[in-house]
Amino acid sequence: MKFQAKALLVLTCIAALSACSSRSARDLISFTPDKNYQDMYLRGIFSWWEATEQFKLQRIDDYTYSLTIELIADGQPYDFKVADGSWTPEFNCGFEYEPEQIELNDDVELVCEETSQNIQFVPSETGFFEFTFDISDNDGPELSVRRVEV
Repeated sequence: MKFQAKALLVLTCIAALSACSSRSARDLISFTPDKNYQDMYLRGIFSWWEATEQFKLQRIDDYTYSLTIELIADGQPYDFKVADGSWTPEFNCGFEYEPEQIELNDDVELVCEETSQNIQFVPSETGFFEFTFDISDNDGPELSVRRVEV
């Protein structure tokens, strides 16, 4: 009976701790630090796959980075990834299994690992497009593309 009471107390404490935190009990036990996505770039055919200041994502708030660029609608896909300046495996973000196309106004989850695949976007008209990188789920960041007026 004593063991059950202790086990119940431990479970209650874990539940209380997880309720007071934005992290799950599993995260509290694993001690995995959050990734720091502060130096990320759109790297693709429009930047010759280089990490240049022109294509660096700008911090909007604690969980959001953004960049607006002009794209030409010529019917061809723009291949790109979201990555740091060194192609560090855990900051090499794209699709998991194969290159895929992102649609305008969709939020898609990316994987950030050495084997991530290219993201493709085909604009239907020439204009300015905002790429938003949302890291509110630190292990599963999301990307969206929206057309904007500049």
